[in-house]
Amino acid sequence: MGRYAALAFVLFLKAAGAQWEVVDVQKVPLSGDPSTAIVKVGVPAAAPEVQCDVLIAGAGMGGIGAALAVARHGRTACVTEETDWIGGQATAGGVSALDENKFIEISGGSRSYYEFRNRIRASYGGVANPGRCYVSALCFEPKAGVAVLEKMIASPRIRVFLRTQVLSLDKEGDRYTSALAWQFDKRTPLRLRFRYLLDATEAGDLLPLAKLPYVVGSEAKSDTSEPHAAEKPNPGCVQSFTYPFVVERSTGNHSIERPPDYEAILQRQDFTLRMNYPAEFGWRGTFEYSFYGNDPPIPNNMSPGPFFSWRRLRVAPTELALMNWPRQDYAAESILDRQPSDLARILQSAKRTSLAFLYWMQHDLGHPELLFRRDLMGSADGFSKYPYIRESRRMLARRRVVEQDIVDEFQPGPRARWFDDSVGTGFYMVDIHPCGANEKGHMMMPRPFQIPLAAMQPKEVVNFLAAGKTIGVTHLTNGAFRLHPIEWMIGEAAGTVAALNLQRAGAGLEEIQRDLAGQGIPIVWFDDLPVTDPDFAAIQFAAIRGMYPLGSDLHASPDAPMTRGEAAVALAAWKGERLNRDAAIRRVTEMGWMAVDHRNWFHADLPLLWSDVRVERLPMVKPQASPVRRRQFAARLTAARF
Repeated sequence: MGRYAALAFVLFLKAAGAQWEVVDVQKVPLSGDPSTAIVKVGVPAAAPEVQCDVLIAGAGMGGIGAALAVARHGRTACVTEETDWIGGQATAGGVSALDENKFIEISGGSRSYYEFRNRIRASYGGVANPGRCYVSALCFEPKAGVAVLEKMIASPRIRVFLRTQVLSLDKEGDRYTSALAWQFDKRTPLRLRFRYLLDATEAGDLLPLAKLPYVVGSEAKSDTSEPHAAEKPNPGCVQSFTYPFVVERSTGNHSIERPPDYEAILQRQDFTLRMNYPAEFGWRGTFEYSFYGNDPPIPNNMSPGPFFSWRRLRVAPTELALMNWPRQDYAAESILDRQPSDLARILQSAKRTSLAFLYWMQHDLGHPELLFRRDLMGSADGFSKYPYIRESRRMLARRRVVEQDIVDEFQPGPRARWFDDSVGTGFYMVDIHPCGANEKGHMMMPRPFQIPLAAMQPKEVVNFLAAGKTIGVTHLTNGAFRLHPIEWMIGEAAGTVAALNLQRAGAGLEEIQRDLAGQGIPIVWFDDLPVTDPDFAAIQFAAIRGMYPLGSDLHASPDAPMTRGEAAVALAAWKGERLNRDAAIRRVTEMGWMAVDHRNWFHADLPLLWSDVRVERLPMVKPQASPVRRRQFAARLTAARF
């Protein structure tokens, strides 16, 4: 197949006239014939119908964020999900040790994402980190995440169709109008009619169905100009995926039987607790993890510590740890654009790789006390219901975010490349789990970055948006955008854009960004502006429109005095002109918006007083002798603008 939209085969789907062969991912067996998970679907001419404003395929992090945003705007959402758990990588995908950023307790998430985190903590009696893990500030049991999310989306405006997969899409002109879906447990088809379509699937499943161009695998350096890109494109070089599972630190001998293909898997995977943190990057070099230990958890610090507590989910009454380790990844084959028989076989091989890792820990490493908790993933075999997918199909969007846009080597300031059309923020290292094509893993540190709206939009003007990791990123930058809070925020942005466009066709960027800020979604990076700040929305919107000072760090410093020079730049932006400080000062004095003294001096570094501003359209404020704080000026400008 070519690198771009080769549509002969679709993940979990093979067209055959009026018949489909579909892989029921939740029924892929650990042993025996993997083809037993293939379902032959014959769809009649007529099927039961459901109507909604927005169809969201995938109930993962992006799908949940999208559904909440659609409902907040008074619109209805239909959400399809292949498994019987909502939550995607945080639950059905088994990664309930949240991959976040070092600022997450203060900033870096949206208001609804913080609600998700806070509700999980409340379900554990207010414990901040039930697992006291150190890969994250919050590790928990997958079922706890499911329970919280079910309550969050319990709305008459949101209908979730579990165990349901979209088979095909219908389009009239430039509008997608309906989807035919299959309900695995009911063994019946379903016709979903909608006005807007969002792809929040884990692997970009709607892109081939929508006949939108996309990329699979790694791009060539000649294509992206990324310094760390491969010399040639390789559709098969997709980040490895994993089937996580949970073990309990118990007593006695809980050893499993030796897997029949153990030696071959061991040779391929080379299981080890030894990791190389490249010294050439200034890191610590090769390090061997101890299995147990009592090092204090330091969230997101990433310093090597005990293996078991890395992703520990619970400490009492028993210790439970999530197994999602790089050497456990399945890198030999990609699952994207495969025939159903190949897909089922590959998924089974990945499960068997995780089983072999368990055996290796119990036998070769000498920890028979590890009890395989088959009950905690909600599956028949104890592995996650759905594999943890790191890299999906990626839409050829109106903008592609490349390595140079976010990595600190190319972005020397406190933030990554500025995007005027930002609809969210993210921060995570470029973490590439290598494919099986002799690729080495990459870890590059980015600057805190923005999510551009153009990366979520197909080049064709249609009622479709990417609402997860399917956005316009590269093989490399996908490694920084694929994490829990970022996918959630992408979904929220997509749901908001869809709802606003249904309200008024062609909703403008300014309207979208004002709405996002009002929902508690950050669009500019600050490390000291929590979503609970009363002026969060005003500061966020003022900042993206150039009406708020951005210094040499990530601080918003909302209670700092606004200087006259900063006010000049903000006023010029308020009037629609993005100018540097000197040009802005000339502009505001020429227009009489701010005064100079009797010597014609502007005094740019002096604190601003309300009496310094002389713009009739601004709400009048009684002159005060005290300096104007940044938050006050942002609130005044944003209130006056609308």
